[in-house]
Order: sequence, then C-alpha cells, then structure tokens
Amino acid sequence: MNDIYTWSSDMYPLVKKYFDERYSQRINYIGEVAGIVDQDDFTYTMDSLGGYGILPEYSGGNLSYSDGTGGFKTTVTPVERALAMPVFYKEAKGDMISAARKVGVRLADSAYMTVLNSFYKTIGKAQSEIGADGVAWASTEHPISNAEESDTFSNLITSELSLGAICTAQASLADVTTADGLPFTANYDLLLVSPELESTAKSLCGVNAQAAPLTNPSTGVGANPIYGMRYMVIGGADGFKNGQWAIADSKLLSEALKLVYISEPTVLVSPGDNPLVTDYVAYVDYAFGFGDARAIIFSDPSLASNGDSASDSNSETGSN
Repeated sequence: MNDIYTWSSDMYPLVKKYFDERYSQRINYIGEVAGIVDQDDFTYTMDSLGGYGILPEYSGGNLSYSDGTGGFKTTVTPVERALAMPVFYKEAKGDMISAARKVGVRLADSAYMTVLNSFYKTIGKAQSEIGADGVAWASTEHPISNAEESDTFSNLITSELSLGAICTAQASLADVTTADGLPFTANYDLLLVSPELESTAKSLCGVNAQAAPLTNPSTGVGANPIYGMRYMVIGGADGFKNGQWAIADSKLLSEALKLVYISEPTVLVSPGDNPLVTDYVAYVDYAFGFGDARAIIFSDPSLASNGDSASDSNSETGSN
C-alpha cells in the first residue's frame, strides 16, 4: 500500500524514468539536422562557416596572424518553459506504475512537441526571421562577409520541387566563398519538404530515405542522381507550406542551426499543501538559432506564382 505521506516522492523516480526514456527516443529526429548544445551560460554564440583565411607561406621568421573569420556572430538566448500536471493520491494508490507512466510519457510528449514546433518554426519562418547578417535566413541578399560593400549571394529560389530543380539548386552556390575568402564546398544531401510534397520526396529520394527515425540504408546508384538523398518533412502550423522546400548539407547545417539548452527537458515534483494532490512539472530552458546561410538553400514557388520577388520581410529576430 502506498504511504499517504510519501506517495508523491515514491512515485517521482518512476515518472522521471518514463519521461527521460520517452524524450530521448524522440529527440533523435531533431538531432539528425540541428547541432545540440548543452551549457550553463545564458547565451550561446556561433560563427559563420569557414576558417581564418588562406595560410600564408612560412619561412622560419615571424608568424602571420589572422584577423578573424570575416563572418557574422549569432547569439542564441534560451527561454524557460514549464507545464504542470496534477496527480491524485487515489489514482496513484490504485496503480502507481500506470499513473507514473501516463504522466511521464505525456509530459515528455508535450516537451518534445514544444521543441519540435520551434524547430519547424525556425525553418518554416526562414524568410521572415532576421539573422546576424541583417537579412532573413532565406534571402537573395546575403552579404558574403562583414566587410563594407561586400558582395552578396542568394540561398532563396522560386522553383517547384523536381529533380532538375534540386540539381540546379545543388550547383547554385558553386562560385560562392566563405566569409574569409576560402572556396565554399557543400554536399547537399538532405531534402526538406512541406507535408504535401512528401510523396514527391519519396519518389525522388526513395521510400526508405527518410532522415529519421530510421537512418538511410545503402541504396543503389541509378539514373536518378539524387536517389538515396535523405528527406525530412517540415510540418506543423509554422512549418513549410504551399510547396515550399529546401536542400541542405546535413553536416554543415548542424553547425549553422543549433538547439541550445541551458536545461534539457526534465520533470520535477512539486508537492502542494494538499497531501492528496501533487504536481509533476515538465521544464525546459532552450532556444533555436541559425547562422550561416550557405548550409541550406530554400525554395518558395509562391514567390514566382504571385509575382513577388524573393526578398526579406522586415521582421525582428526572436527565440523559438
């Protein structure tokens, strides 16, 4: 029989176990694309892609020193979120394991879907969220470096999803450099699509090429040059819509897109004044942030169909 004075603390290890197991199983989906940072500092700063420039010749004399990357710095500021769920003594007394599993799993699902929704929003709102270089993540006017009167490049096109459009997009940044002037190379191996384009993604990439939760199996090389390319659906209310899609270098994208935790999702117990009711609280302190635009190329066919130009809207940056 559960002790009426200690039941909430007795139940907590079970709730925590089910919460942690559930969340760890599901977060792998986001980890396929975004780099995950766990830190105690209140902000996180990331640099543009690239290095510190060409290494000059060395003849045994004084060393040459770099003056930096020439890129832009993005600062990510996590935000706290919490949700409480009351559990009653009578429910726990009847079947503590079932009660613990239910609250642990459901709070973990809420925490995961909260983070996933922010992930979808970060990508889906790429044309409106302003980055460190002064334009949106999806823009035709990205400065190559922070130098005055820098040349620009575009990572926003207006093509409908097709094999030819993907191949053209893959080659579109071939002449772009990184901020330090080094050649930029990318392997655009990941296709991101709106929900209604999933069947097209399957036909282009192969039905077993979904990025997560399964890893991409080895596939034969055929006439289709992108067969076996992984794909991911960017859904949700703030995700891709109306035929929007993107291609990305998954390794570079994990450097340019970060999920930053101060506190990873967890569950806490909060007994109140009433010994017959206790709150279990899901808590997380996180934010997504995006940096270099070279890692991903976006396409929004609606910009071509409605006559609008592929340009930035005047929106402020925010934490997701």
